[in-house]
Amino acid sequence: MAARGRCGERIVALLAGAGALLSLALAVSLGAAVDTTRAYEGTDTRAAALLLGALVATAPVRDLARQVPRRTAGQVCLVLACALAVSWAMTEGEKAPLLFQGGLFLHSLAAAALIVLMAEVPGTSASRVTGSRLPRRLGEVSYSLYLWHWPVYLLLLPRLSRFGDWGGAAVAIGVSLVAAEATKRLVEDPVRFRSGWARGRRGLVAMAALALIGVALWVAVPAPLPGAGTVDIGQLR
Repeated sequence: MAARGRCGERIVALLAGAGALLSLALAVSLGAAVDTTRAYEGTDTRAAALLLGALVATAPVRDLARQVPRRTAGQVCLVLACALAVSWAMTEGEKAPLLFQGGLFLHSLAAAALIVLMAEVPGTSASRVTGSRLPRRLGEVSYSLYLWHWPVYLLLLPRLSRFGDWGGAAVAIGVSLVAAEATKRLVEDPVRFRSGWARGRRGLVAMAALALIGVALWVAVPAPLPGAGTVDIGQLR
């Protein structure tokens, strides 16, 4: 609705930017608690990433990115990519205090800036690398991969300790990729491209069958192993 009208793109940019800053403020305030679960998993505290993505997708930001010279854009992309890689290597899990003191916001901001520069300034090394076949294929399954990696991480990874840290991570990543590819082919693509079985009564039957399969999996999978320092709130007095 905000995008309608002559100044719609600017209004969207302003709303997205303001919303991202509000989300940052909520994350900082709620992230000061001993248990950071609320700040880490809250829709409002994590909305900054989506809102920053919406911001860089607007015409004013895209137009600004197009004005950056190719050489400068390539250098900035390299710096941003290195900064993201360093942050991944140095951050110790989702409970790191810096994440809730602006770290998540800065990570999302760097990623959004990197994406808009690669998209709007073609010909840079970063855009050629990310536009190659493997990254594009990973991008196609990225949403399913996002959905699958967390339950695999919780349920499977703790049971792969005999393979070592790197071996267990490799198996978990492999399982997540296979599950993501299957979900994309069997669920996402048929719905997106309106396959025959996804329409009408067959679509309803398929949805009900998938729901039953989901319930069966929920019952069948083992409970997550409690991590170190886990507190059973039912035992608190």
